[in-house]
Amino acid sequence: MPSAVIRMPPAAGPHRAGHLNERGNRGVRICCCRVLTCVNLDFFVSKNGILKCFELVLGWFCQTMLVQFGMDSAKDIGEAFWGFLTTCSAFLLTTTILLLCYTVSARTFHLVRQSIFEVVYNGLACVMYLSASSYLGFAVNVFLYPKFLMFKTTGGIHSAYPAMTAVYYMGGIVGLVYGVDTFVAYRHLKGFA
Repeated sequence: MPSAVIRMPPAAGPHRAGHLNERGNRGVRICCCRVLTCVNLDFFVSKNGILKCFELVLGWFCQTMLVQFGMDSAKDIGEAFWGFLTTCSAFLLTTTILLLCYTVSARTFHLVRQSIFEVVYNGLACVMYLSASSYLGFAVNVFLYPKFLMFKTTGGIHSAYPAMTAVYYMGGIVGLVYGVDTFVAYRHLKGFA
């Protein structure tokens, strides 16, 4: 049976020493007291926190654009729309849960980050976003672009094409951000970071 598998660092931040649940400089200082001491604000300024925030904001942008501008054209785009919406919804929900857990508990961040979960999750998100974006890009250019040209010449407005174009571009960017997070999580798993 292997000995200690879980490694916990002695300090969870640059200004904290001792145990991970020590609340010395945590929270927000207002006058002579601290509030929100259960919130790990140091996480948001770390590279892992910045990556998670980018994933959350860009995923939210993609899902909002899909729902607001793409629902009317979903029958024209077909399975590419529903595949991207499913990908976006699944990874947006999981990233939100991870960000919430990491914000509330530094211990959770260190335990989950050193497991294989983060590497597999981020790698899968990278592959799924990039494939869904390429499929949506193909469908948008094949099925919506002719309608956009037709409406453009007749003076009408067809807002689905520009919006869906922005969505698949942003989906590609989200996929790349997840790819960077996969690399960072892998380095952390192997003990390089």
